[in-house]
Amino acid sequence: MKKIFLKIIVLLSFSFAFAQNKPTFSVVGNATNKESLLKNKRLDISKIKVENVSNQPIYLVWETISNTFPKEWDCSMCQHGACQIGIPKGSIFNKLNADQQGFIAIHVIPTNRVGNGIVKFKIYDKANPDYVKILTFEVEVL
Repeated sequence: MKKIFLKIIVLLSFSFAFAQNKPTFSVVGNATNKESLLKNKRLDISKIKVENVSNQPIYLVWETISNTFPKEWDCSMCQHGACQIGIPKGSIFNKLNADQQGFIAIHVIPTNRVGNGIVKFKIYDKANPDYVKILTFEVEVL
């Protein structure tokens, strides 16, 4: 009897651990955007979408893991539910309901400065931080 009870506990533990790692969101399309523009133009928006693929609301967290944009560029970014000046260190999306899409987007005004840069964001569900996606924006100003 003790062996059967122990097996049930072990199986339930594995089932629960597996369920927690099941993806609750996915990237819609490509996780990398490559943009090219002239130095006297502006990148109005470059957007990467994510979708809640679970059957319940989720809260996505994002963190900037690298940013090599030239300091002379005027940049800002938006997320599902808010916009910020510059490229902040991180934030949390507004609630994404089941089947709802959210996004991370960047805006660049190069102020007549040529160059290139990459910004990468790590994104994950607050309730499931082990499942991570990296969203990358590569910008070249000619």
